[in-house]
Amino acid sequence: VRAFNSRFILYSLIGGASALIDWSLFYILAIVLEIHYMLSGTISFLFAVLFNYYIGITFLFDSTARFTKQKEMFLVFLVSLVGLGINLFFLFIFSSWLTLSLMLAKIMASFFTLAWNFSMRNYYVFKNPNL
Repeated sequence: VRAFNSRFILYSLIGGASALIDWSLFYILAIVLEIHYMLSGTISFLFAVLFNYYIGITFLFDSTARFTKQKEMFLVFLVSLVGLGINLFFLFIFSSWLTLSLMLAKIMASFFTLAWNFSMRNYYVFKNPNL
């Protein structure tokens, strides 16, 4: 439990930095440059995922012998792709159906993606049998 809590806290810090990248880039693209919010959300999310992957494998998740490096990267991409779908789904719901501001919708959508990304990376892609 203690190892899980430490990993979740560190993941949350890394995720927080990734979220700031996601939200900042989304703001620039969607609000300042007025690029369609779904395209802006996709671009900002993908940049944040790249940052998150690099920092995550550097400081949090050990690359395991469980998968080849290529398969590991594919699985991270797949998890991220589903995460993008979750993120865009809630961005659409919050902004179009509930008519929240784009930034508030983007921030709220991000929290729905956190549980998915952490769970899949921690318990499947980078599963450590010692935890």
